[in-house]
This record gives sequence, C-alpha cells and structure tokens, in this order.
Amino acid sequence: MTINEFKLEFKKIISQNQNFIITIHENPDGDAIGAQFALFIFLNHLNKNIRIFNPTAPYPEYDFLGLSDKTENSISDSSDDIVFMLDFNEKKRAPKIVQNIFKNCKKLICIDHHRKTKKTRETLSLIDSSASSACEILYFLLKNDIEKFPTNEQKKIANCLYTGLIYDTNNFSNKNVSTKTFQVAKELLNLGADNNLCSRNIFQNQKNIELKLLGLTLKTLEEIDDKRIVCFVTTQKMLKACNAKMENTTNFSKNVKPSDEREIVIHFRELGENKFRVSLRSINTDVQKIAEKFGGGGHKLAAGFEVEMKFEKLKNKLVELLNYEKK
Repeated sequence: MTINEFKLEFKKIISQNQNFIITIHENPDGDAIGAQFALFIFLNHLNKNIRIFNPTAPYPEYDFLGLSDKTENSISDSSDDIVFMLDFNEKKRAPKIVQNIFKNCKKLICIDHHRKTKKTRETLSLIDSSASSACEILYFLLKNDIEKFPTNEQKKIANCLYTGLIYDTNNFSNKNVSTKTFQVAKELLNLGADNNLCSRNIFQNQKNIELKLLGLTLKTLEEIDDKRIVCFVTTQKMLKACNAKMENTTNFSKNVKPSDEREIVIHFRELGENKFRVSLRSINTDVQKIAEKFGGGGHKLAAGFEVEMKFEKLKNKLVELLNYEKK
C-alpha cells in the first residue's frame, strides 16, 4: 500500500469512528512519545474520544510537550476503539496487556519506520524503513489538515513531531537523515516548532545525578576485538549509589557513539539479577539481526533487546555473534 492509498484509508477510518486508543512500545523514546502526543492533539481537535495508553510512563524530559498527565497504563475494554500502534510493528514484543488491547479492538493501525520481518495480519500498516522516524511518516499523513488548525495547535503538534525527528536522527547526525527529513524539519519550524526548546529538553537537560551515573558507567568501559567493540554497563549498585533510576540512562548511548576507532558500542543495563536491557549501536554492522536473535529489534545500526542471562555469558555470546556477522 502506497502512502497516498494509506492516507485515504486513514482519513476514512478517522471520519467514520469516534473512539481511539494510541499506544507505543515499552520504555518510550522521543520519537514514540512525539508521534503519540501529536496524533492525540490532532484527534482531539476533531472532537474524538482518545485514550493514550503507555505500558511505561513517559520520561520527565517529555513533560514540556504538555500531555504526560494524559497517559493511562490500564485499559479494560477496547472493543469499540480504533487502536494505533506507533513506532513499532511486532505485536509479540508488546506487553500482554497491550496484546489484549490489540486482540479486542475494532481496528488496528500501525505506523512505523522499523524494518519489518513478518507480515502483521488484520492490521492496516504503513511501514517505511527509509523514513528517519515515525514522526516523519506521521507528518505526511497530517500536514494538509494541520495547516488549517489554529496557530496554537499547529505549534503543539509541530513541537511533538520535531521532538521525534531530532531524537531519532540524533539531531540530524545519523545515517537515516535524508533531504526529506530536512524538508519536514523546515516545515515543522514554519508551523511553530521551537528548535531550542526541543533540543534543550532532549539533549542538554541532563541532571547532576545522570552525570554522576554516567561517570560510574564509563569506568566499566571495555575494549574488545582490537577496540572494534566497546561495551560498558550500568548496574543496580550504581543506581543506588547515585540515587538514580534506570530511566536516567536513557541518553547514555548518545554520549558514547560508534566512531572510526570503535565500530560497535554496547550498553548493558542491569534490570535485576541476571536480567539486562542491551542497546547496540554501530556504523557498519547490522545489529538489528543480532537483537532479533534475542527477541528484540530496531534498526540496522541501532537496536536493542532484553534478556535473562549471566553477564559474562551474555557479553561473550554477543561478541561471538558480532564477529560472525563481520565475516
């Protein structure tokens, strides 16, 4: 289905229905939150009944968008609702409570930019892996309508979408940036997006405890395979020492990036005993393939997963897979 065909069906469904649920993946990032909040404002302007469902609450850095208090984490009935799943496309990766919403809803619509491995049945999907972000895709679906909205609503939607755009492109420095991305950025700024406001909250607003936690984390930095692979770990002990939460590590992968010296960066986050969340970043290696072997996913050069495994065993397994992928 082309984007124009999808857009026609998208508008038809919205016009013919009143009740909507917008959901995103666990541990939501700037792209997921931006897309979710933008779509909420859009549907709210059309006087629809909307519920924002998040399996985990938005991080405080997104409070400036003004909708964090609208999110719910428990929904008992979705039988009369159109459900949007944004910024992910594999239903199996969602928590059970979200999967129940998918099963019982009136219609499921997926908008995403991650590479799709399997067809999602009974779902209206727009998945464009060439797009920089879900927000970039959503902008093309909404742009003709939001240009007619009141100025204050244009600005709110523009800030939400611009947040997703700069987050998933790492302020326009990633390989997923295209001329189309810059065109979307230009048009969002024309609609009132505040570049300084969004950039400051996403990239420049680190708390002191986050800097302390980053310092402890970087002390664990280890070079492997002649410095080709660099890994570091944030432990529960570090969190206690800094009086921090795991959410304070959100942007650590943006502090230590792949480079000419280090092709692959691995950040391990200890969630509990022998349980880890792993972020993979690369400049060449397809780390999405690696993440998928552990039930995760993402992009070719940026992916992640959660797993229960002893740390040394997990680290050695990852290095083995990454070396095999190099061949």
